[in-house]
Amino acid sequence: MTFTDFLSAYSMLRRSLPRPPTGNIDNENCDYTGYTYHSADCYYTFDCAYNKRCLYLFDSVRCVDCVDGDYDVDCEKLYGCVDCLRAYNSTYLDYCARIYDSHFCWDCIDSHDLFGCTHLRQKQYCICNRQYTQEEYKRRLAGLLARPSDQNLLDLKNLIRTYPFGPSNVTHSENSSYGNHVHYALNLYLCYDAAHDEDCGYLYDSFYCKNSYDLTQCAQVELCYECRDSSKLYNCRFADWSSNCYDSAFLANCVDCHNCFGCAELSHAKNCILNRQYTPEEYTRTVSEVMTSFYPGFQYLN
Repeated sequence: MTFTDFLSAYSMLRRSLPRPPTGNIDNENCDYTGYTYHSADCYYTFDCAYNKRCLYLFDSVRCVDCVDGDYDVDCEKLYGCVDCLRAYNSTYLDYCARIYDSHFCWDCIDSHDLFGCTHLRQKQYCICNRQYTQEEYKRRLAGLLARPSDQNLLDLKNLIRTYPFGPSNVTHSENSSYGNHVHYALNLYLCYDAAHDEDCGYLYDSFYCKNSYDLTQCAQVELCYECRDSSKLYNCRFADWSSNCYDSAFLANCVDCHNCFGCAELSHAKNCILNRQYTPEEYTRTVSEVMTSFYPGFQYLN
């Protein structure tokens, strides 16, 4: 079998098998969700994982009691927040981290009890970037929260325009300047919305990955290339919506598989090619034959 023949057969295999309508795994009471994993009591959440009691979230992880959020991680009791990390009991935050009891803020970090602030670090009891005493802050806060949210957002937008800001947001990282929204990373190149990754390139929305390239919405993968919507992979290539797999390539919706090549909708399988069972020796010989036709220098390494 040549590599071209293999790709044709793999494409036909994927089209011939039914696919789950919503892409959900290991959820409880999450019927109206899509691509949501390991979550409970969620409604209208998409591309999310490990959330509890959340509504209308997109691409958020490990959130509890959050509503109307995008790209939030490790947050609790938020409403209308975007790109937040470890935020608690707050509303209308954008680009904030390790913050609590705050409202209508942008790019504020390691702070609490802020309202309408931007670009603040390690601050408390501030309104529109002005310092107040705790008593003054509490007295003014009730009236500000009673105003229409559109007015508060407009005031924040006008305040943001008066402050300069850099071309990218990279924090707690080393040798990872060429990208944006990168945090707690080491040796990344052209990565976006990435955190806790090491020695990777061309990542989007991927976390806890190592020595991997060209990943989209992946987590906890190592030595992988061209994978999407997958987690807990090791030494895999061209995997789509798969998890707990290793030493495999060209996977689609496979779980707990290893030494699989060109497989779809499989679980707990090994030494399979195009969903057919092979002996270990036959598997190695066939994979080498297919890949050698594409790249003569290919050498199978188990």
